[in-house]
Amino acid sequence: MKTKIFFSILFAFSLFLSSPFPSYAHALLPKVVVEYMHNHPNATPDEIKTFIQTSSPGFAKNVNVKTTDDVVLLIRNNNTNFFDNGWDFMRLGIGHILSGPDHILFVLSFLLVFTTIWNTLKLTSAFTVAHSITLILAGSGILVLSSRVVEPMIAFSIAYVALVTVYFNKSKLVGIGKSKIAVVFFFGLFHGLGFAGLLQELQIPKDRFLSSLLFFNVGIEIGQLIIIGITLPFIYLLRNKSWYPIFIKIVAGIIGFIGIAWGIQRIFGS
Repeated sequence: MKTKIFFSILFAFSLFLSSPFPSYAHALLPKVVVEYMHNHPNATPDEIKTFIQTSSPGFAKNVNVKTTDDVVLLIRNNNTNFFDNGWDFMRLGIGHILSGPDHILFVLSFLLVFTTIWNTLKLTSAFTVAHSITLILAGSGILVLSSRVVEPMIAFSIAYVALVTVYFNKSKLVGIGKSKIAVVFFFGLFHGLGFAGLLQELQIPKDRFLSSLLFFNVGIEIGQLIIIGITLPFIYLLRNKSWYPIFIKIVAGIIGFIGIAWGIQRIFGS
């Protein structure tokens, strides 16, 4: 059984090492594209898309085109009213967390071992409070941290929480009670910095900066609740199955390897 687990993890690990995910998960658009848009304020969305395909073919191939179109329109359209602007940023927040495998895997990681609904709510609340704090601080320019620190920390947080939750959940040193809440809160701070980093590309007008930030955060929370709402019922129903402990060890091992691989990629990648 252990041999099967090992080879399952190794196979998944090799797949993700060869996958086309970008080194930096929170880039809405490549920097060269953002610079092009600001240097060519009259460029049409079609011209921008053509520039993306020629300057960053890997990005154009592997990123959802609809998401890219939405981002281009957000950067271009500064004349929407308060409610339309709020709706746009809320949709951007929902789309970002649901299309971002790192955030999905992080939330999934601390749900793998089900305890109680109350404990689950405390963990998700800790994550919410933490990333909301740093999102606002970083988005306002009060707290600035290099993406070369933030992005690897986000990746390693996925590995740490997944492995600790499943393999060390009975340890007094890590992974239980208040210590686990503290760990999720700590890593949530870095996820908030990641969320804020992508908003800096949009250069939001000052008169709507705070509202855009808040609506974006609301979108992130809605996306997070969608992930929990889909995942938690399955975990709850399957938690007493005889094969579930082995299953979550395989899943946690795969997530752990993925997180470590992403972390290394983001440290040494461009």
